[in-house]
Amino acid sequence: MKTLPPLIALLFGLAVVGGQPLYAQEDPYVIEMEGDEEESKGLTQEELEAMAVKIVPRVAKIRGLEWKHQVPVGINTPKEFREFAVKAVREEMGEARLKAISDFAVLLGIIEPGADYEQTMYDMLEAGVGGYFDPVTDKFFMISTFNSGGMAEFIMAHELGHALDHQYHDLNDIFKGAKGNSDREFAARCVVEGSASAVGNAYLFQGIQEGWLEAGDLMDADMMSAMIEGMDGVPIFMIVNLSLPYLDGTTFMVRKDSSNLMMAMMMEPTDEDLLRAFTSPPTSSEQIFHPEKYWDKEKFDAPIAIKMEDRSAALGDGWNLVLTDTLGEFGCAMLTMKRLPTAMEVSMGQAKMVHESSAGWGGDTSQTYVHTDGRALMHWETQWDSEKDAEEFAVALRKTGMKRAPMMRMIQLAGTRVTVYFATPDAQDMVGKLK
Repeated sequence: MKTLPPLIALLFGLAVVGGQPLYAQEDPYVIEMEGDEEESKGLTQEELEAMAVKIVPRVAKIRGLEWKHQVPVGINTPKEFREFAVKAVREEMGEARLKAISDFAVLLGIIEPGADYEQTMYDMLEAGVGGYFDPVTDKFFMISTFNSGGMAEFIMAHELGHALDHQYHDLNDIFKGAKGNSDREFAARCVVEGSASAVGNAYLFQGIQEGWLEAGDLMDADMMSAMIEGMDGVPIFMIVNLSLPYLDGTTFMVRKDSSNLMMAMMMEPTDEDLLRAFTSPPTSSEQIFHPEKYWDKEKFDAPIAIKMEDRSAALGDGWNLVLTDTLGEFGCAMLTMKRLPTAMEVSMGQAKMVHESSAGWGGDTSQTYVHTDGRALMHWETQWDSEKDAEEFAVALRKTGMKRAPMMRMIQLAGTRVTVYFATPDAQDMVGKLK
C-alpha cells in the first residue's frame, strides 16, 4: 500500500481545463520551491525501529485492535522502491496487459501517442510515495526522501494502519474480485486507503493535540520540491486516479460524500462498517461517489454487467482483442466534466467528481483491439439509469469528450445505451466493422 503526504500536498501544478486532452499540459502557474542548502539527515534503521515502538501501540489504540504479530520496518531509497514497483506491477499484470493498457490510454486521450504509460506511472509513484506496506512480505518500508520529522511519523502511522488491517482482513483478497476491472479496483483501493487514511488522520490530529507532532514539521521544502518536480508531465487523469482513493476513500468509509472531506477526516469508521467494506467491498466508483448506493440497502445500486462479443474475426487478420475493462462513473466524468480539476484542487480535496453528465451511470464495458502493425480501435458500451441520463452523457461527449479524447470517432445514442468508438488515425476506416 502506498502513502502520499496529508491531503496529497505534492500535487501542485498541472492545470488542465476546458476541452484539452487528459494528458499533461504546460502549467503557467508552477511554483518554484527552494530547499535547504544542507541535505537533510534521515533516520537510521535503529531510529526508525525506535519510532515504530512509539507508533505501534498508538495505532492499535486508534483502531481498537490488538496486534497479532510484529511488523518489521525498513528503509528504501526511491530507486529501490521503483525496482519493487516495477517487479510487483509486471508480475501482477504481465507485459502484454501493460502494453494493452498503454494502447487504451492513447485511444482515451490519457497519454500522447508515443508516450510510455508504464514509465510515467513509475515516475509518478517514485516522486510521490513516502512509504509502503508490502502485504507479501508483511513489512513496512519508509522511503529515504521522506525519512525525517513529523512526516515520517504520519507515513508510518498510515502504513501501520494497512499492516493492522492486513492482520484482520487479507489485503490481497479485496483485490482478487476486482482483477481486470479498473473501476472495481478503484473502489477497492478506496476502501484500503480510506481505512488507513482514517488511522493516519487520527494520528495526525491526536499527535498535534497531545504534542506528539508539530504541525509545521510535516513538510519541508526539499520534499515539496522533489515531489513537484517528479509530477511534472504526469497526466492529470493518472494523478486523480492515484489521489482519490485517499480522499474519497476517507469520506466513503464514514458514509460521507466528497463535499464533507474535512468533517470525514476527523471521523473514524465503525467496526461494523470496516468489516462490511473489507469482506464485501464496493464494486464501482459510482458507489464511492454516491455512498448511499453502497451503504443504504434501499438505495444500493450494483453495476450492470455488459457482455460484448470478441470482434477480432470481423476486423480481419492481424487484429486481436487485447483488453476488456470498465471505466465507471469516474472515467465518464473525466471525459465529460466541463473543466477538469487542477492538481492543486485534487490536493485540497476539491476535485468534485459528481457531475450531471456522468451521474446516472449504470455500467460499461470497453474492448480495445490492436493490429500487429500497431493500429488500434476501441469499442465502448455504456448503460445509463434513464434515457435522460444517456442523452446528457452523449451530448457531453460531443461537446467535451471528443476534444478531450481526440481519437473518439463516433457516438451512438439508443434509449439508455450510449455506444462510443475510438480509433487511431490509421484505423478510422475499421470502425464500421465493430458495429
